[in-house]
Amino acid sequence: MTPNSVDLPNAVPDQELIEQLELATKDLLWFSETESPIHVVYWRDADNFNQDTLLQQDHDPAETKIAIQDFSAFFATATKQEPWHNEAEQAEVAKYQNLVNLLTKNLMDLKVYLIGEVEIAVYILGQTQQLAIAGLTTSIVAT
Repeated sequence: MTPNSVDLPNAVPDQELIEQLELATKDLLWFSETESPIHVVYWRDADNFNQDTLLQQDHDPAETKIAIQDFSAFFATATKQEPWHNEAEQAEVAKYQNLVNLLTKNLMDLKVYLIGEVEIAVYILGQTQQLAIAGLTTSIVAT
């Protein structure tokens, strides 16, 4: 282990992780009151990353509401197989299960940041073994 790395058993290097996340999210949409694409995000310097970084990313004012949601709770519905799912829905649930596995296996301290109140920017982020911040972003609408 190098002096600036964290112990994340079986984690892949950052560039490979980004590529795997890109593949895992290809054509995958997050469903709320709208369907939103999921994008991969990456910040090289975890030490200088904070909630203000997210506000700046979205060009939001400093007083914008930020809530933090439990990672597992956020994905609970998307990763649950239901007996009434058709083949396409089962395949989508499997994609979400794969995505959650990829995130939990490769990122530490996973958090879901919800920015805003009606049109909400979502960031699912954790720390990589190379001390960067990586994850996903999408948006949800909650009325």
